[in-house]
Amino acid sequence: MSRISEQATANVQKPQFRSRIVEDAEFAKALDFLRDSAELVGKTRARLIRAERMVEHTEALLLKASSATSDMKRKADARTDQRWLEAAEEEATAAGEWEKIKSLR
Repeated sequence: MSRISEQATANVQKPQFRSRIVEDAEFAKALDFLRDSAELVGKTRARLIRAERMVEHTEALLLKASSATSDMKRKADARTDQRWLEAAEEEATAAGEWEKIKSLR
């Protein structure tokens, strides 16, 4: 080994590592969180699914009720109706809550 390499390696301190990446207490805390939040996760996901289906259902009812002559016009009528907008807003709110729950896990 050259003299420069010996000096360079002599001056480098070895990093200190913990014996384990995750300690038992941290692991237990993480498991507690997963267990304790499971019901909230399930309810939040269910709300999102219901909201998604309600948007589809509302749109289908509005399409069926529309007297427009083309499919594009019926879809435009449906998506500008206040009932569709309310269903879409609920879907967006539920999706936001779901993403928040996922990021916490």
